[in-house]
Amino acid sequence: MFQRALRLFVALTFVSTASFAAPKSSAKPQPVESNTVVINANSLKKLMLERNIDLLVQLNQVQQAKARVGVARGNILPSVNLGTAVASGVSFGLATVTVLLPFLLPSSWFDLRESQYLLNAQGSAYYIAQLNTYASAYTLYLTVISDMDLRAALYQQYLNSKALEDALKIALDNGIINPEDFLKAQAQTNIALVQVSQVDELLNREKAAIREMLALPLTKEIVFEKAHAPVSPYENHAPMALLPQVLKISPEYAQMTSLIAAANAAKWSQAFSFLTGSSLTSTKSDGSFSDVRHTGTANLGFGYFPSLQLSNLNEASLKLQKKALEFDHAQTLEVTLVSLNEAGKQLTAATKAVENLQAVYQAQMERFRMGMVSIVDVLQTTNSLTQAIASKVQAQSSLDAQRITLHRIMLSDQFAAVTACKISQKKKGNIIERGRDAVNGVNVTLDKACRR
Repeated sequence: MFQRALRLFVALTFVSTASFAAPKSSAKPQPVESNTVVINANSLKKLMLERNIDLLVQLNQVQQAKARVGVARGNILPSVNLGTAVASGVSFGLATVTVLLPFLLPSSWFDLRESQYLLNAQGSAYYIAQLNTYASAYTLYLTVISDMDLRAALYQQYLNSKALEDALKIALDNGIINPEDFLKAQAQTNIALVQVSQVDELLNREKAAIREMLALPLTKEIVFEKAHAPVSPYENHAPMALLPQVLKISPEYAQMTSLIAAANAAKWSQAFSFLTGSSLTSTKSDGSFSDVRHTGTANLGFGYFPSLQLSNLNEASLKLQKKALEFDHAQTLEVTLVSLNEAGKQLTAATKAVENLQAVYQAQMERFRMGMVSIVDVLQTTNSLTQAIASKVQAQSSLDAQRITLHRIMLSDQFAAVTACKISQKKKGNIIERGRDAVNGVNVTLDKACRR
């Protein structure tokens, strides 16, 4: 008699949910307001490259390196020193004219070459900062999408648990069930609510981090478009097959090459540093300047050879770092490809587990209505289903992160649209004025060459 009453009561009061999918809304989508920023892969890249403060600081360092090239080029140009002599009374007269000729000093030319290579290295550093900053933002953006999916699943669990709790509360008030069953259902509802609140807090923190990355004011509302990282064409390749291509396109490798060239120029500058001056001097005699003499100075101290040895060691250290960079790229490739493959397997298994547990949950709810299973069995299945959904979301997030890493390494997908800072040595007069757009063949300013 009790079982029949319970089945009838639950059938009348309990609203069954077929799945954990988010409830459908009949409301029409609201138009996007002007103070709303929609985040997707393209808009994220555009805003990141234009507004990120760290990238603007890095660009400023490129400008400083460019200015140092101008200083080094100016240091090889001739300069004039005028000497005066006191005449009778308080009048002064021009006595000597000395023309300094720094371009005759080999060290001056090597200093210029060093500054040019350092400018190239700084341009590579800015390009690397662009790629890495966008990779971090892209990963965070897709993490937000995964957390939004997790939040929707947890909230649906909360709604299911709340509906069950409300039905059991009425049954308890009518003396149909014992208090323990109701308390178990109520505890499950509270746990689900806590989980939803924890994900809400996490989403707010992630949104604040993206707002900081993009330098967006608090007045801007951020809306995230649902997306996942696209499949990379390199996912099924072996690491050794990809490594030569990676080293060829790697901006880190190009930067290290420029630093080694700069160290080599600095070494030769140090080798010729004992030549400290070269000049032409003309002295005024009998009212005219004559007797032009060329003079040179040299200074070879005890610190010359240790300094030269230090320059050699610095260049050798950079070459070792370049070699280590090859192994670093190889390790990143190997780990990324393996992790990507495992994440794909995890996502497939978790998806199947969710499907199976949803079917089990539906069957157990039918048995519960008929009094064949207890509330404990239903709650255990609910917990298992929640864990499976969380595992599925985590596997998808890991798969997205690994694909972004692979796209970053191979400079594919969105990373192919991040233009490198091309600084060619096109000259105007004696000073490097412009970079060159290697794609369109159009002369552009350095700012435009480094910011697209």
